[in-house]
Amino acid sequence: MPIFLVTDDNIEFAKAEVRQAWPDVRTSHRLEAFAAALNFRTYASMLAVSKQVVAFPSIASLVQDRFSSRLAQLGYLAVDESALSRIPRSTAVPLLPWVEFKSGDRASNERWFRECKRRDIPNIRIEMRTKYAELHWDCISQDSRHDDSRDADLSRAMFACFQARSYPGPGRPIYQGSAMVGSIERLLPEVARDIADDYFKFLMKPIKETPAAKVA
Repeated sequence: MPIFLVTDDNIEFAKAEVRQAWPDVRTSHRLEAFAAALNFRTYASMLAVSKQVVAFPSIASLVQDRFSSRLAQLGYLAVDESALSRIPRSTAVPLLPWVEFKSGDRASNERWFRECKRRDIPNIRIEMRTKYAELHWDCISQDSRHDDSRDADLSRAMFACFQARSYPGPGRPIYQGSAMVGSIERLLPEVARDIADDYFKFLMKPIKETPAAKVA
């Protein structure tokens, strides 16, 4: 399930994308269905979350079935929902949880590290090769006050996630690292994207749950 950071800018981007993908659906219905896909009861409740003053935006997981189900309730049957999952994974999303670029692109690597440091988020990136992808993560882009949240239990959960996502599958992926820093080589690109979403949620969850993450 692709993830989506619930911010005003990201919502505005998504509004334009769903308008282009489903022009025959009424505007209010498109927005209600998109909010439902992110597990919000209404579009208004999604907007309310986006306007909360917090250090880290809310993370929502997009489920296509919820989108089509909500449209069915509003009278639209047999809607093609295939374009929906591309919205949160678009490189044009204003606020991304992780990035993807070609292996060896040092400029993109350095630019993303600076962005992660500015936003105080883990540096998660996918480096694309000819057939396979490499997933990298590290937490040196974040304030050291978060270090205690990355314990052995989190490391084990991340490794279990890797196993569940990548097996069985081709490539013989190689996992190295911990919750603090690591990499996975020889992943199928779509599997790498799924794990990147999972790892962002893993690494942000303990931080978002601490009172210190709130903006006074």
